[in-house]
This record gives sequence, C-alpha cells and structure tokens, in this order.
Amino acid sequence: EFADWRVAKREGWRSFGGDEPLMGQHWYHPEGPDYVTGDRIDPARPSNLMYSDIAGERRLVALSYNVRIAPGEPMPEGFAGSQDRWHVHDMTAALHAATETRPVLGWLERGWLERDGASDGRTRLAMVHLWLIPNPMGRFAAHNPALAYLDLGLPADWARGVDLDTARGVALATPEGCEEALGGKLWVAAVPGETRRALDNACAQLADYVRKGLEEDRARLNARGKAAWARLEDELDARLTPAQTARIAAMTEHGHGGH
Repeated sequence: EFADWRVAKREGWRSFGGDEPLMGQHWYHPEGPDYVTGDRIDPARPSNLMYSDIAGERRLVALSYNVRIAPGEPMPEGFAGSQDRWHVHDMTAALHAATETRPVLGWLERGWLERDGASDGRTRLAMVHLWLIPNPMGRFAAHNPALAYLDLGLPADWARGVDLDTARGVALATPEGCEEALGGKLWVAAVPGETRRALDNACAQLADYVRKGLEEDRARLNARGKAAWARLEDELDARLTPAQTARIAAMTEHGHGGH
C-alpha cells in the first residue's frame, strides 16, 4: 500500500531523522499504534515505515514495530519468538543527550516524556525491523548491509558474509555517505565547528578511498570499506571528548540477550 512514499505522505505519514546507514529513514503516523508490554502486535499496523534512497529512487525497504517497555519488563516476542532481533532505545537517555547542551530544547524532552511515556514509566522503546528486501543478516535484523551496495548500483549479494563495519565503510562511498554517517551523531554530541570540519574532511578522504574500490572487485571493495570505517572510528576517538562520546552512546541501539 505504501510502496510509494508519496502515497504514505498523503495518508498522513511523516518522516523523522535522516536516511540512516544500513537502515533507512523512519516514517511515523500521528495516529499510529502505541504498543506496550503484553500487547499483541498487529502485522498490518506497523509503527514505522522505513524508506531508503536506492540508486536515486526512494523505496520502502522495511517496516518497524515499536513497543514501549519499562525498566525490568521483558522484551516482546512479535513474529518469530526468540528469532526476533529486538533492540532498545532508552528514550529518556537519548532525549537528555540531545538537549543537554541546548536548554531551549529541553521542553521537547519534557513534553515527549510527559505525553508519550512518563505517565506509565515505559520510556524504553523496544523495536524490531521487518525487512521487505533481501537481508543477509536475516529478515528481522536491526541493520541491512545490502543497502550500501544497492545504493551504489551493486548486486545485493556483494553484502553476503560482510560484517557491519565493512558495510558501514562501503556506505561512505554513497552520495550522502559522510553526512549520514556523521551528521546526526555530531549534532547530538554538540561538536564545535572546527572539530566538525576536521571530521568531515577526514570522512571525505575516506569516502574517496572507498570509491576507488568500485573500479575493483568485491573483495577489494570490502577490504577498503572495512579499513575506512576503522580509520573513521580512530578519528572520532581522537577528536571527541568523553562527554561528546557519551552523548552519542546514549543514542545508539542496544540489543538484548538471545534476540
């Protein structure tokens, strides 16, 4: 029904955030379901639609189902029992990280928590992705390495067997690769302009390094991707303060147990 993002927009779905590497952009509906611990998930009522730009075309690549849980409550089981790959966003920690150095935005944190979670204490968001395109990591994995290759016009099976760091490095070579890899993180971390420019320049050089692999074979491209991501992480470690690193960590996704 919503394979065309324009149809989704007409029906009230709205985008938030950017096109996240190996995931896509999440869209939500203001009247969408508010699943909480113990609710039965309706496959026909996803919490999010996930679109990604692939070779210049915005495609629906996955659905997301979100369940609000309180600290200590069990992870949900949605579609495949323990095979579901749930991950958790601690919304209290994430919103605090995003507004810690921005007092004017503090009302966003308080408003969201009061309206959408604090009243019942369920401020942790358990999320599972249901992929609509092939995913070498499984249909319910949090990330899909194939997106990086598809966006570069390469076969999806080039992602077979690669780890996430390799795919993230390959994704740097996509048109918006560095902005997608760094933009949101550095905003949350409140990185000053000089540091941001240095990291942007380093990433641009690494992206060019990966792009040279597009003229080579799969193995060499993947080797370049893995090396580039390791070097970018070294740059982040060297240039970010502990406080900035902690803010980014508060936004990241955390898996759980056997899921």
